[in-house]
Amino acid sequence: MKNNKLNRVNTFSKRTVSKLSVSKKSALGFIVAASLSATVNASQTTDETITVTATRAPLSIENALATVQVITQAEIARIQAKSVSDILATVAGLDISSQGGRGQNVSLFVRGANSNHTLVLVDGVRVSSASLGSTNTQIIAPELIERIEILKGPRAAIWGSDAIGGVIQIFTRQLQGNEYFAGATVGADDYLQLKAGAGFTHGDGYTSVTVNHEESEGFDVLQSAEEDNDGYDNNSVAIKGQQRITEQFSMDWMARVDHGEAEYDNAYGGNNETETRNHVWLVRATYDQIIGHVQNSTIFSVGQNRDYALNFNTELDESSWTTFETKRDQFSVLNHSQVFPHLQFNLGADYYQERLDTTTSFAQDERDVLGVFAHALYNKSKVIAEAAVRYDNVENVDSETSYNLGAGYQLTDDTRIALNFGTAFKAPTFNDLYYPESAFASGNPDLVAETSDTIELVAETSVSGIDIAFNAYKTDIENLISWESDENFFSKPENVDNVEIKGADFIAIYQGFGGQHQISLTYVDTEDKATGKQLIRRAKEQVSYQFDTQIGDVDFYLEYQFKGSRMDSDWILGDIKLDSYHLINLSASYPITDKLNINARISNALDEEYNTAYNYNTQGRAAYFGISYSL
Repeated sequence: MKNNKLNRVNTFSKRTVSKLSVSKKSALGFIVAASLSATVNASQTTDETITVTATRAPLSIENALATVQVITQAEIARIQAKSVSDILATVAGLDISSQGGRGQNVSLFVRGANSNHTLVLVDGVRVSSASLGSTNTQIIAPELIERIEILKGPRAAIWGSDAIGGVIQIFTRQLQGNEYFAGATVGADDYLQLKAGAGFTHGDGYTSVTVNHEESEGFDVLQSAEEDNDGYDNNSVAIKGQQRITEQFSMDWMARVDHGEAEYDNAYGGNNETETRNHVWLVRATYDQIIGHVQNSTIFSVGQNRDYALNFNTELDESSWTTFETKRDQFSVLNHSQVFPHLQFNLGADYYQERLDTTTSFAQDERDVLGVFAHALYNKSKVIAEAAVRYDNVENVDSETSYNLGAGYQLTDDTRIALNFGTAFKAPTFNDLYYPESAFASGNPDLVAETSDTIELVAETSVSGIDIAFNAYKTDIENLISWESDENFFSKPENVDNVEIKGADFIAIYQGFGGQHQISLTYVDTEDKATGKQLIRRAKEQVSYQFDTQIGDVDFYLEYQFKGSRMDSDWILGDIKLDSYHLINLSASYPITDKLNINARISNALDEEYNTAYNYNTQGRAAYFGISYSL
């Protein structure tokens, strides 16, 4: 396949990653650091799209056997996304369930797996809650995102725990030296956004700073309680940069702070506001050398994630307020060896310590995790093959060995098929293991990790100018942890559930008929083998269509989404079916000058009333208008 129009389809050609500018000894380390920071630019690559999530080394997406989709900052700006959910809504194989709007709980289901079965990274740093296992992506401002890589399928052999359904890696936005922007947007529900950023050079390097503020009165999120608007206020700051120290040694760094406050509804009259603070930082050093004929890059990184949440009600005594904070210190050592132009080896070790600080007393509130892995990628002539194996030891839980095997064959210049196998696991959370016993719930320290096996068939081709990608997969998940209530409404987690997931994705991209067209079709069947029921809040069928065009000087974008019916559950009513729905989103931008731009977006243009979680409202028709200046 020769075209990679939206960087959303895993495309192929005979180019290999060795055709990056790595032939020069001094370039290898800098390119690795730049790729790991998502800063590959035209001077460092050809027209290739680079992914680092698939193998933890810079790799042309055309040579990745894993199914990877890349969403760039330009695409995010084009759709004028107001949340990470807006960005991911049309990705094939990914479903979203929200308990209200921005600032509320959101679940991301990749290929039908549970929301905590997707590993979320920010510039390579884990950012999930150690108590819940989920990640608060809603607090991450789209304006501070450079790109998102979505890897679908198991990748625990590369990344460790959580990567059963896939991996979502968010890269912090970067600006080159003397690059600036500022803007403002207003819209429905008293929405206000202010944003700005600047890039600075220092010798053979750069640093960029971006800031974002958003606030809104919101809308009433819960149908059955507290008839009021549930607003939010988010502030974000990010710093990102890199510096070449010598021809062989370079460093890069990242720091970001996301701080938010949001209101929510509580049917039981308890806490109904939350304050969240997410802190992430990373410092990484890269050293490259040539030993014999082998090009090597060694990368050492140290980082930290702090995830803090305070739930409170200003009308209640502070003794009822609760806090949960995850602090995760992370260290990694990686070595990438380009042995021959067609053979690459990657070795690595990860260590992280998770600590939990809460107003609730846990029997254990700290654990260490150590993982080591090896990965090999072969790419010559018409054959691409890879193998990866990883060993993880999770303190006080167990150890797990995961693997990935894959092989692809280039049938023609534009057509390739591939077959992938993979295993993965999800370690129990602190809540699962150690939640203190009360009248209604208790953790279970005897839990073991959830495990999965996946087989995937990939076929990609180009027919009459239409780029096509098809994936079919089957995943079996065992020892799924379930918090089921007994007849006395007492809940204790057990490794009881086994789930079979079968699904397929189809993506087609065509340039013509007035613009660029992309259609995505998704089918996923998630069956609990014990009950025969579908897993909740996941639609079986999804369709999305995106159209980009330019009319005069106006860039126009149209997005259509269809989500099939889904099941949910209520502790009183039992099983509940949520209806299917259709959404249309529109956006347009117009350059007043080469530096000044105005834009507009209409979300849910049909004013559809729909639910992705029982009893929770979603936003109706909403319009936004903005202006931005860039230099």
